[in-house]
Amino acid sequence: MKRVLVIGGFDPSGGAGLLMDVKMLTLFGLACASVPTALTFQSTKTFEAWKPLESKDFERMLKLTLSDLLPVGVKIGMLATPEIVSISARYLKKYRTSINWVVYDPVLRATLGAELSWGGDFLEVLKRELLPLVDFLTPNQQEASILTNREITSSKDLKLICTTLRSYGVRHVAITGLKKEGRIYNYYLGEQERLYSTKELPYEFHGTGCALSSLLLAYLLRDYPPPKAIFKAMRRLSYYLKKAPPLQAGQKLRLIL
Repeated sequence: MKRVLVIGGFDPSGGAGLLMDVKMLTLFGLACASVPTALTFQSTKTFEAWKPLESKDFERMLKLTLSDLLPVGVKIGMLATPEIVSISARYLKKYRTSINWVVYDPVLRATLGAELSWGGDFLEVLKRELLPLVDFLTPNQQEASILTNREITSSKDLKLICTTLRSYGVRHVAITGLKKEGRIYNYYLGEQERLYSTKELPYEFHGTGCALSSLLLAYLLRDYPPPKAIFKAMRRLSYYLKKAPPLQAGQKLRLIL
């Protein structure tokens, strides 16, 4: 059984973060370990606050986990602070030879609008230390703009922004969740250039970025080439969303197992 490591924030509602990542990866028969970077105080409807783990506690968990588990894949989500970014990068570099794929979904802002990182040098440390170790980056439109300080106003901006992100050392980039005329688009730039789309559903969902990037890692670990892996992940996520039962609480992704 292939082993993977998930690094990210803890969402007690189960709709995003570590719990969502582990759900998706487990569906594909992958053995998951997880290390939290932050605790969030939220329900399916409300986001109240969050707090990062102490960097020494995060490093202690990460060190113990990696000493016992050599993952073939790593999924990264919320990183919270520059210190946690630096620690993650240091350990990824140490164990990089055993890791086939690192997928990073740069969770910089919650669905309900809250900022999810602290520290004025967060982006600088991220670009300098972590992104050169990332194989596949999956920002949404807002996150891609934050990372590059460029707005997406036309299709030409997509390639320009992805090229900028790749200049940081990332091999593959997919800007996800672009909405236009009733469809959702994902733009991929790496080995090839691709634009994929699927029909937009008439609901609001929580945790779709986490789910998509975790599905992507699962397909990459099944040896699908990156352009095919992001297409398969998008199609599988669309299937889960269509099958999700309605909830009486806030909207969130529910899996049919």
